[in-house]
Amino acid sequence: MRRLTLAVVAGMFILPAGALVLAWLGVWSVDATATPPSWERAVARMAFNASVARHAPRTSNPLRPSAEVLLAGMKVYRDNCAGCHGGPSRASEWGSTDFYPRVPQFARTPPRKPDWQLYRIVTRGVRYSGMAAWGNQVPDSTIWQVVTFLSRLDSLPPTIDAAWRSVGG
Repeated sequence: MRRLTLAVVAGMFILPAGALVLAWLGVWSVDATATPPSWERAVARMAFNASVARHAPRTSNPLRPSAEVLLAGMKVYRDNCAGCHGGPSRASEWGSTDFYPRVPQFARTPPRKPDWQLYRIVTRGVRYSGMAAWGNQVPDSTIWQVVTFLSRLDSLPPTIDAAWRSVGG
């Protein structure tokens, strides 16, 4: 039992100390164009999901997903978000290659978070990612419109889906 305790305590200090030495020596690349290792993606994804779930207040979406709300949300997305997150016909070239971490491409993989978590992400942004906090720049009603649109991206009514997929729409 003593050896096990010693191994656990040593591991608690040796692994972080080794990671700090590697960071101090500049072994880890900080290039935005580098492909993140799988362990880094897994740790970042776990930390991101846990933080959003813990800190986002469980606020109900005040908007109903009417055609008007979905179209308004789509317009906000196209005007302000598609540059990084891509659109229905193509991914954002620089958002999917030149950011670290890579920017989610929502037309390919719609967000699978509840509205209240998406609202938190849009209003507060995401540290170390380039995702700005829009809460002080955009009215709440506009943020809720884009959240309503994004949370229903893979189940849009046919007329809204056609508008979303149209090139000029």
